[in-house]
Amino acid sequence: MSLPKILQRTRSLAGAAGIASLSFAPACALLSKSEPNIPRYFSPETASAPAAPTAPMPESGLEMRLGVVKADGYIKDKIVHRDSTYEVGYYEERLWTDKPEAYVRRALARDLFDRRGVREVVSGVGTTLDVDVVAFEEVMKPRHVGRIELTYVLYDDRIVRLSRSIMVERPIADAKGDAAAGAAVQAMADALAAAVDGVADATVAELRSETAPSKPAP
Repeated sequence: MSLPKILQRTRSLAGAAGIASLSFAPACALLSKSEPNIPRYFSPETASAPAAPTAPMPESGLEMRLGVVKADGYIKDKIVHRDSTYEVGYYEERLWTDKPEAYVRRALARDLFDRRGVREVVSGVGTTLDVDVVAFEEVMKPRHVGRIELTYVLYDDRIVRLSRSIMVERPIADAKGDAAAGAAVQAMADALAAAVDGVADATVAELRSETAPSKPAP
C-alpha cells in the first residue's frame, strides 16, 4: 500500500474513533449521574396528639361547629423552609404524610370535642369556628424554629364573635444528617399542639361567655 493511502486510512480511523468517543460521552454522563432523592414522609401528630381518654369526657354544656379549615396556597405536602422574611422554599425529599390543614383540623377536633367536652354541631344553626393556616414552616433565620400561625374566626348566624390570630414558634435542636429532619418535625409538633390549645382556649372562653347568666340591672 502506498504512503498516501496509508495516511488517508489513518486519518479515517482517527475520525471514526473521535466520533465514537463523542457518542459514548453522553452515555457515560447519564450513567454517572447521582441517585435521585428518595422522598421521606413525616407527621407532626404522633408527638402532639394526646392519649385517648380511658373514660368519656363529661359534657361542658357548650356546643359549636368546626367549619372550614384551610391553608394558604403555598402550604402543601412538601415541607416548607423559610430562608428570609420574603423567601420560602421546599424540601424536595421531605414531605408531610397529609396536608397541614388536615393536621390542624384533627388536632382541633380532639381538643374541643374529646378533651374539653364541647358538643359538636353537625347541622342546623350554630356557632361556627373557621381556621386559616397561615404558616406551617421551618424558619432558618434569624432563629432556627418551627413556626405555626393560625387565623381563626368564631361566628354565629348574626355576628362575628371572635376574630384573632395566633403564632407559635418552638426552637429546633441542633442536629446533623437524618436527625436534623427529626428535630425540625418535633419542633413543629410542639408548635402545633400549642397553637391548637390557644385557639381552643379562646373559643371555649367565648362560648362560655354566651351561656353565662347575665347579672340583673341595679
